[in-house]
Amino acid sequence: MTTMPQFAYGPKIDLDGVPDLYEGDHEVVPYTPPQTGIDNLGIRSVDEFRVPALGDRPIVVEFRGWVRVVRSQPTTPDWKTTEVYTNLVQMCMKGECDELGEITVRLQREILSTGCINTPYDGEDLDSDTPDKACRMAVACEFDVPKLGKKLFNKEPVELTIDEVRSIPPAGNPGRGQIYRRLPLYDRAHPDGRPVAYLTSLNFSMGVYLPQRQVEELAAA
Repeated sequence: MTTMPQFAYGPKIDLDGVPDLYEGDHEVVPYTPPQTGIDNLGIRSVDEFRVPALGDRPIVVEFRGWVRVVRSQPTTPDWKTTEVYTNLVQMCMKGECDELGEITVRLQREILSTGCINTPYDGEDLDSDTPDKACRMAVACEFDVPKLGKKLFNKEPVELTIDEVRSIPPAGNPGRGQIYRRLPLYDRAHPDGRPVAYLTSLNFSMGVYLPQRQVEELAAA
């Protein structure tokens, strides 16, 4: 059973009647606002953690996996002025390192991770009708770390950001997690205790559309 989010970082998008899009279902056209859809995309991320109990040294983990993102209808048909709102519906990424073993990253069920694609203020002043857009999404993650015997989660959002967006979705674009120095990660079993670890940097790339069969396998993992 899917748990409905109790808290949302932004506007909720209704999924009813919105088509899931996979490899071969949808052509991404530059500088063209697309109709609403649910994008099933690959994702790669390289994250850096610090775990005080392990000596507080940097621990780098490469993750690979899948995200399911629903897009709203564009607010206008014009690329320069349109805004598109997004909800991160599902996510599954896996990574491994010697210090922490295998880690699985999913979304926190009680928080709706949301975002927006729009034109920055400096792009609105350009003469061009096709300025680069910017994408941001506030994300609530859960890190399952069996080697520590814990599930870790963030109370403050990880803000995923992508610049130089020239198509929607921004498939293939690199991005960064906006983190000021260190983001605390808490133990699910003791949510009011001290942070167990810190996320100190995050660099990711959105992949292309995945085949439906591959998405189903990742979702079941």
